[in-house]
Amino acid sequence: MSTPWFATWFESPWYMRLYRHRTQEEAQKAVHLVRSVANIKTGARVLDVCCGYGRHAHALADAGYLVTGLDASIYLIDRAREVYPHDHVTYVIGDMRGPYPDAPYDAIVNFFTSYGYFDTDAENASVPAMMARSLVAGGTVVLDFLNAHRVRSTLVPETVSLIDGVTVVQERWIDEPFVRKRITITNPCSHDVEYEERVWLYDADDLRRHCKEAGLVVTDIYGDYDGSPLDRLESPRCIVLARR
Repeated sequence: MSTPWFATWFESPWYMRLYRHRTQEEAQKAVHLVRSVANIKTGARVLDVCCGYGRHAHALADAGYLVTGLDASIYLIDRAREVYPHDHVTYVIGDMRGPYPDAPYDAIVNFFTSYGYFDTDAENASVPAMMARSLVAGGTVVLDFLNAHRVRSTLVPETVSLIDGVTVVQERWIDEPFVRKRITITNPCSHDVEYEERVWLYDADDLRRHCKEAGLVVTDIYGDYDGSPLDRLESPRCIVLARR
């Protein structure tokens, strides 16, 4: 069996380099949305599923929550502990499919399109099911995903950039039901290295279905971190708020 794309890509230092334009300020905007619409009380226990190197977990802790950041990548968890330490954050290695440590939580969040990674729809749907089982009664789930309709209409096939003196080529295409990206690192002092990203193109109806199957009730769907409603053609995000 081949190694899943995410098991290779998220263990590479190039992941953080490629997305270093995704700032702590952006993470704070996402957390501000959570605070303004989700009604999660200060001091609540929050699980950040697929926390990566800790941007959102740190912002959640700064907002007054007691946070557990969970990610399957050993490399990213190590970087989170180094780059975004916080007295109210505990970083742990774990799979988004569960089990989750120290459940139940008051809220579970999943930011920055960290969903839809697996080969089958059923396996992806097992994630909100695990979230529902790991929440207190009345607990909240926030699922921050791409807007599939906008991705289909605005996808840029290729970009070339120079990062740390190294040429990085990103090729993007739609291979239903996925959107895919090939990342080629061309270093003149070494050999080329390729990585992949592949995410299911779930739209709002698909995410609503997954939540319903999990026993979650979707209360709102937003199109951006400013709390604007979802516009299927224009919104950059599809942010689902659901409750158990």
